Amino acid sequence: MDRPLRFRPVFYPELSDGVASLGKSSFGRSLRGGFCGPMSLFKFVTSLAFLVSMIPWEWALANELVVAEGGVSKYVIVISSEASPSTKYAAEELQHFLAEMSGARLPIVTDEVPPQDEEILLGDSRRLRELGLSIDWSRLGSEGYILRTVGKKLIIAGGALRGNLYGTYGLLEDHLGCRWFAPGVSRIPTYPRLVIPPLEEETIPKLEYREVFTYDCFDGDWAARNRVNSSAARLEEKHGGKIRFGRGYFVHTFELLVPPEKYFDTHPEYFSLVKGKRLKERSQLCCTNEEVIRICTEQILKAIAADPEAYVWSVSQNDWYNYCECENCQALARQEGSQMGPVLYLVNRVAEEVEKHFPDKAIETLAYQWTRKPPKTLRPRKNVIIRLCSIECCFSHPLATCDSPANRAFREDIKGWTNIAPRLWVWDYVTDFAHYLLPFPNQRVRRANIRFFVEHQVRGIFEQDTYDTPHSELAALGGYLTAKFLWNPDYDEEVALREFLEGYYGPAAEPIRAYLDLLHDRVESENIHVSIWAGPNSPHLTDELLLAADKLWEEAEKLTAELPEINRRVRISRMSVDYAIVERSRLAVQAGRWESPFREAALRRFQPFMETIAASGLTRLREGQPLDLSRYRSDLAKIFGITLD
Repeated sequence: MDRPLRFRPVFYPELSDGVASLGKSSFGRSLRGGFCGPMSLFKFVTSLAFLVSMIPWEWALANELVVAEGGVSKYVIVISSEASPSTKYAAEELQHFLAEMSGARLPIVTDEVPPQDEEILLGDSRRLRELGLSIDWSRLGSEGYILRTVGKKLIIAGGALRGNLYGTYGLLEDHLGCRWFAPGVSRIPTYPRLVIPPLEEETIPKLEYREVFTYDCFDGDWAARNRVNSSAARLEEKHGGKIRFGRGYFVHTFELLVPPEKYFDTHPEYFSLVKGKRLKERSQLCCTNEEVIRICTEQILKAIAADPEAYVWSVSQNDWYNYCECENCQALARQEGSQMGPVLYLVNRVAEEVEKHFPDKAIETLAYQWTRKPPKTLRPRKNVIIRLCSIECCFSHPLATCDSPANRAFREDIKGWTNIAPRLWVWDYVTDFAHYLLPFPNQRVRRANIRFFVEHQVRGIFEQDTYDTPHSELAALGGYLTAKFLWNPDYDEEVALREFLEGYYGPAAEPIRAYLDLLHDRVESENIHVSIWAGPNSPHLTDELLLAADKLWEEAEKLTAELPEINRRVRISRMSVDYAIVERSRLAVQAGRWESPFREAALRRFQPFMETIAASGLTRLREGQPLDLSRYRSDLAKIFGITLD
């Protein structure tokens, strides 16, 4: 298990300015972020002494680039006259944030302008090629980049699709301390003297597909700045686009490909045989039927031709069971030791024909519930993506080490798919779908699980969070941590957590961190397994824990009382504990055991909770079910004996 996240952060804003060039040490990163924990001054002195003894400072100072000083800069940003839309946008973003940090607004020019000594070369251009550098563009691909200093020039160069843009954000984030916590909430340091140290680095993402499937994280600028290429985010051409599924072909497509209302009455044999009967409702396909294969193939080819900008199309089971029990399908399932056998047979046949006409496109299918187990001998074709789903698992402990039977079984399945799948993606789950607001102790496992996937050759990760309403349980925190670890699975989780808490909650960071520790320490110390359908009476919650949590959130509100916007964020985040208190109280009343002091807490928090929900814009308490707030309020009031105005 990864080291638990425990830190009581303290923020020293006076240390956040002018510390841009302390190199790549964790100490330097910590200072650039403006955060110092206990013994910070001692660490500063000892670390500085160590650096002085080890680094040739004369060389470093002679080679650093003074991009701006006193609000003035000699530098220009140079792009090709034929730069891609995302490269042009990268230049605008670089110009904007450098101005915000230093007060100097660097001109953006093309490579047709005569050269000068002080230049930031952004992307491939005539000016860059004149330097004669050796850059392996094929290795960088569409998203990788290099950051390099040559003389007085700074080079940001990568793939034209998103690499130049990601390289720009890499410079701003990794070397200048910028952070984008949530849409509209960022940390942009200021520097009287903005200096870039000597750089020679190459960055290529380990994951080709990075999806933060969270309502609060669909903003295109936030997604691009955090370097996620989410299919659901509002990423435009200027952001370099995204990993896009064919329209309507994201997941669970069997009914779309072969609609029962069109075919069942005349061809019931196209659909799954279950207990001796062909099903029209809640059916699957008979995957070994040649006509079914033909229809699916024709539909996919038409869909690709109609939507050529998309990259991947899903040929996947409907979101229920009822797989086909006909003799042909089950003979193949027995041969392969998995119900994936017939499904993969169909998918491979479709993919084979697609490859002939559209060799640059991919076909995806799910390894999900009854198809999760890998087949014995069948192998996915090279243009087939297997998307393995972790829906049955415990999410309060790391997948790699959890002793629950569900997690043990998942480990076996991912090992099997790693051995046979040329392209393996994962569909992971990071919210409580039955209770969107319920405290869900999975913040400590986010990085561990992503690293576990990467270690098993997973190349794409879809993290399904609360996607159909804003402001679910700690949505902004979860989205930020997920984005950080998807881009860089080795990103320091302590840094990620404390920088978010300080940046998003300001002076309330300490009690909120104490709340997170309270919640996570319990499931770790008691080895409590929590699924994505946990309820208010789940053993990971107790009355005592929630009363302690209520006090911590009360402290957080008091600490931000003079900061209206931060206080609003605190109150919205507090809804999670309020929800647990009132919903446990509902169950306690029904069981005839509603006692003080928990009763007092529920009655006290009822009205503030309802007011916050109304103001927050929350539209659902569980997946797929719109919230009728007036009815929810009146039902709880009746149960609690509260008279409403």
